[in-house]
Amino acid sequence: MVNSLKLTEISKKWNSSKVSSPGAVACPRGHFAAYTRDGQRFFIPIDYLGSDTFRELFNMAEEEFGAPSGGRHIVLPCSADRLEQILHSFRSGAKKKSTGSGRITKIW
Repeated sequence: MVNSLKLTEISKKWNSSKVSSPGAVACPRGHFAAYTRDGQRFFIPIDYLGSDTFRELFNMAEEEFGAPSGGRHIVLPCSADRLEQILHSFRSGAKKKSTGSGRITKIW
């Protein structure tokens, strides 16, 4: 059983680790947060994780930055502009999915 002093310590740690910036936005349900090389944060739909494009991005990120652990963020090895292009391709590809032309094969 945890005593009250221990609970207070845990609570202080938890509260100090929360995002306290007034402009900070929580990650929406069904998405994950990732940062680009230049520090921009994106909320990416979890549905995109199964794509070859994001698998390759994650492999490259792990080689360059290491695996995210211990509170480290996921950092993708591309600029914010490039990730915007990739996400736009996915969004427009989802609209064209019925025709089969929405597959992305090259990320650079």
